[in-house]
This record gives sequence, C-alpha cells and structure tokens, in this order.
Amino acid sequence: MYERKHIVAAARGDEPMDLVIRNVQLVNVFTAEIYQADIGVKEDRFAAVAAYRDGKPAFSITGKEEIEGSGRYAIPGLIDCHVHIESTMITPDMFARAVLRHGTTVAVIDPHEIGNVMGAEGVQYMIDASKDLPVEILTTIPSCVPAVPGMETAGAEFHPEDVEAMLKLPNVVGIAELMDYVGVINQSPRMAGIVQKGLNAGVRNEGHLPRVYGSDLAAYLAAGVDTDHESRSADEILEKLRAGMLIYIRESSISQFADIATEAWREVPHVSNIAMCTDDVEPSDMLKNGQMNRVVRRCIEEGIPAPLAIRYASLNGAVRYGLRDRGAIAAGFRADFSLVGSLEAMDVQDVFVAGKQQVCNGILKEEISSDVAPILRNTVNIPDLTEQDFVITAPAGSGKVKLQTMEMRKNGTTAKGELELTVQDGVIASLPADYVFVTVIGRHGQNSKPFVGVLKNSGLRNGAYATTVAHDSHNLVVAGTNAADMLAAVKQVQAIGGGLCLVENGEVRAQIELPLAGLMSPEPIESLAVKVDQFCEVAKEMGVQVGRRSPAMAFSSLTLTVIPEIRLSDLGLVDVATQEFLPLFIEE
Repeated sequence: MYERKHIVAAARGDEPMDLVIRNVQLVNVFTAEIYQADIGVKEDRFAAVAAYRDGKPAFSITGKEEIEGSGRYAIPGLIDCHVHIESTMITPDMFARAVLRHGTTVAVIDPHEIGNVMGAEGVQYMIDASKDLPVEILTTIPSCVPAVPGMETAGAEFHPEDVEAMLKLPNVVGIAELMDYVGVINQSPRMAGIVQKGLNAGVRNEGHLPRVYGSDLAAYLAAGVDTDHESRSADEILEKLRAGMLIYIRESSISQFADIATEAWREVPHVSNIAMCTDDVEPSDMLKNGQMNRVVRRCIEEGIPAPLAIRYASLNGAVRYGLRDRGAIAAGFRADFSLVGSLEAMDVQDVFVAGKQQVCNGILKEEISSDVAPILRNTVNIPDLTEQDFVITAPAGSGKVKLQTMEMRKNGTTAKGELELTVQDGVIASLPADYVFVTVIGRHGQNSKPFVGVLKNSGLRNGAYATTVAHDSHNLVVAGTNAADMLAAVKQVQAIGGGLCLVENGEVRAQIELPLAGLMSPEPIESLAVKVDQFCEVAKEMGVQVGRRSPAMAFSSLTLTVIPEIRLSDLGLVDVATQEFLPLFIEE
C-alpha cells in the first residue's frame, strides 16, 4: 500500500504525477460516455482525470513521464468473472502472461478441473502458483467435485466441511459454479450444505443453471446462488435478468452467447445485472481471437454500445467481487487500464497494472513466471484393456436391438435418441454413418471396465479420438468408429500422461501432451497453440465437428452430467434432469 498523501497532493497539483496519459478517448464506465481527457497516475492510483473543454483539458496535469495517447481509447482493466485456467491448457503464470496482453487484469478462477483430478492438492497448487503475478488471480472453491456424486467418479470428493476449510485459503472470494442445480433446487444435504458454507463465510455463491425457468429458477435464487453463464436463449436470459440474477455473457471455445445476450439486452437496455466471463478458452483460440477483449468485441459487434460492453467487462465484475477500487478510470481507483486503437477491434496495445506499464505495443515488457513448480506425475490410472472392451455386447438371443443414444446439438446440449441395429455374433462392432462408439474410462484408479454407448453428430468418419480433458471429472473419454483405433488412442494417452490423441488405421495422427493432471502443460501458450492447431486440423480432416466447438474441445463436455439432456460418465448413461441412469438397450 502507498501513502495516499502523495496521491492526493498530485491530484491537487502540488506534486507531479508519476505518469500522464495525454489526449486519450476516455471510456467512462460510470456514465457510458466517451470523451477526450488527460489521465494522471500517482504511485499505484489514478490521481486525477481532466476532461477536455473547448479542445483543452479542464485543468493542468503534469507528470515525470508522459505518454501521448494520440486519440486512442483508455479502458479499465478487464475482469473475467469466471474462468478455468485448466481449459487454456497452460499453468497460472503462463495464463497471466497470455491474458495480460489482451487487457485482462483480474481473473476469478474456478479450479474444479484439477480439483476433480487431484483434490485439495490441485486447488492448493493453483492458488500457490497464482501468487505474485501481475494479473490478480482470485479463486472460487470448487463446489462440484464430482459434479453429481453417484452419477460419476472423480479423483476426489468435496463435502461441505472440505469447502469450508478451503474457503480460508488466500485470495478466495467465493464458492465456484454450483453445477448440481438439481441438488440445489431440491436441497440435497451436500449441495444445501455447501451453499450454506458460502453464505456463512460471506462470500459469493456462483451459479450454473442451463435451461431452468419459473419456480425452479426462484428456488435456485432463494437458496442463495445468484449468477449464471449457461443460459442458451434470449428468453432464458431475460427471465433471469428480471429475477435479479447476474448474467455473465460468455464467449468461449465451447459456447458463444453474445448474440443471444444482446437479443435479451435489447428488451431491457437499462439493465444493470450483466457482467462477462470466458469460462473455457483453448490456447490457439486465445492467441487468435483474444480473451476478455474478445467477449467485449463480440458484444459490440452484436449491437451493445461499446461503453456499456466495457462496463459489463470491468466495473460490474469489480462490484460483484467487492473490488471497490477496480473496474473504472477515476481518481482513487487503482491504475489498471489499457490503451486500445479501436473499440470495434478491441486491439489492446498498452496495458498498465497498478500504474506500471506491463505491455507496450502488444509486447510484454518483462517475462512472467512462477516459482511454484507444476505437479508432473502421471494421473492416467486405468485398467488393462483389450479391443473387446470397446464393442457393445448384446443381450443373449438378440436379433434386432434398439439402443438409447446421445445426439449432439449445435448449442452444446444433448438429446436422447434411438437406434435400431442387427446383432452379429452377439456383439455390435460397427455403426451406421454419423454414429460412433463412445466410452468413459475411469482414470482415477476405479479399475473398472468401460461402459460403451453410442453418439450421433460427432462428425468423426473413421478412427478414434481420446482425451483426458472431459468435464468435470476428467476421466478418459474415447470416441471412435472401431475398437482397434479406440484402444490404440487410449494407450497413447496413457503413455503421455494425459492429453488428447487422434488415431486412424492404427496410426497416431496427432496428439497434445498435458502432463499436469492430464489437463495442462507447463510450456508457453505460443508453442502449445501450434500443437492445438495441428490437432484441430487433423480432427477436421477426420470429420470432427460438434456445433460451434473447437475440435480440441469437441468431446470435452460429453461427460458433463449437469448439462441437459443426456450425458455419459464412467458409470453409464445419465439422464441429467432426473439424475438417474438410463439403460443402453430399450425394451419394447
């Protein structure tokens, strides 16, 4: 902390500013205006902002160092209200290094991906590795490890008392997305207990509530959970806004909702309860399209005025998490801000954190790294498998059978389907076009054989795709057209300690090594992004196409037992609404 007397003296004009940014177009997030101004920074704070009148600043600001803004736009540091660093496939220091160049100065993380693999040890690692970085990384404690107990098996289980203990860790600001919304609404002892721990501690309870309306929405809010980033239609967003829920507009590598959020905003343009998040952004997507600046850009493209979009990405996030001196460019606020050339492009050029320039013309002024070493041990603990484990054995005496299938939709949800097949020699070893076998293999030492199901609309034409990035229990998912390639892909992923792999005709076509919990790599985003791009190109050649998703994320949510309508876990097919298992074979 600096002494305020020098900041106040600089505001009065009795001391020079440490830094003056002249002739910028200031984005005022309080009034949703843009106007010409000079900005004065003293120590770590904005000390004064002088708006121009008749072509001149209203009062004079002098500084030891001055930067000519040249009409560029000054915007507050962007605040990501909900992000999984693990989905970027890089470690916290590499994450900070990447997002800072896009103007993000605060990120609220949910480490439930690594928590589901490594338990409290993984959460502790993420907190420790996030310390003393120029991007302030705040943590929400995972609420769903696993997402739905009894429906899946993770590498750990968090109960209310576990969450309560972790709430005492440094820089913790809440309980992460309460994805078991059925449990919250119906007040299951575990979920009701976890929510209550957050209320008792006076922290934020973060939500996850896809396709929920009416009395169930009211019950979720009444329970003490009041945000959502999973709404999938304008009507759903509108109902939640009217109910007082804080909506995070999300643009990720898996789901893009700026268009439907803008459609809802047009109905209620004076709405105040909107913020923004990225949730899951894979490496090459971030390099090409940005991070929080990408969410802002997409909202502007859809029609939300730029000052409002920037308010949603800065001030509203600061208010959400009680960051009283963040999210705006005004006297007394911490000097976290960026200079951008165009609001429409959101091309971040210079970035300042606590008054210190961190990025100049898009290039980091100093390298960023952590002293905390990544935990590199093989977490892919699976049983011995053979090709027979990847075919479907039919009930005795079957001729024709009807199977319960999963069908992928473009918006990321799934639907129940049916497929009638003829059994040959007691097994189903091949499927019609646009259907593939899919299974989830427990990789946390469950030592159980995989349950094999059927998936439609994956696009995969031949071969197999295996991944340990499988939200949220992160078991090993493999989809394929034949047992031989599926087994080969699984063995390769096990050999590299986790990651993604594509196999066709027995040949490894592409892979991404993620040795940290099967989720992350310690390498910089630039080199990892090349591998992700190569993987995605091969996946496209093999036909992989699942809605709007990046091919690297194509199958990552098949196991997400809290997203409607039907999902697959290491234990079987799950009906998300009823939280019950579904039979693979449908009896007439």
